[in-house]
Amino acid sequence: MKRLLLLTAIFLTGCIDIDVQTDADSPEITPTETMSIYIDNFNNADIDLLNETTASPFFWLSGPEKIVQEKYGDFIDFEELRKNGWSYSKINSLELIYEDLETSMVNINFSRYDKDDNVILTASADYFLMNYDGVWKIKGGFTPANASTDQD
Repeated sequence: MKRLLLLTAIFLTGCIDIDVQTDADSPEITPTETMSIYIDNFNNADIDLLNETTASPFFWLSGPEKIVQEKYGDFIDFEELRKNGWSYSKINSLELIYEDLETSMVNINFSRYDKDDNVILTASADYFLMNYDGVWKIKGGFTPANASTDQD
């Protein structure tokens, strides 16, 4: 008992320096921040940055449709999106559904707009993210509705 009291007194007086270690694989950017970066890269149609934000292979499940591509850049077709009126996308809401040290799930509700700022699509999708050496990467997405990527 005396030993416990002595250790407690030493600890409380600051004589023992306790170093709290953070996990080296703990991402600095959260899953929801990753999704915001993804939308920015999407709006810039930056395939290289989209490929960096996503993991390979990338999957997309939409109702009965199942797509698996080696890279996200193989999945998306910005030229077709533009032909169909897309100018940019905007996040309406983000919700972290689940997160542990290795995986997370984020629901995103978004709208696509034309050049006149008219909504041409509003959809929700769940995105599965994985922690790759301290960086959240989007592995794939799920949606019951057809949120088209115009990849035909």
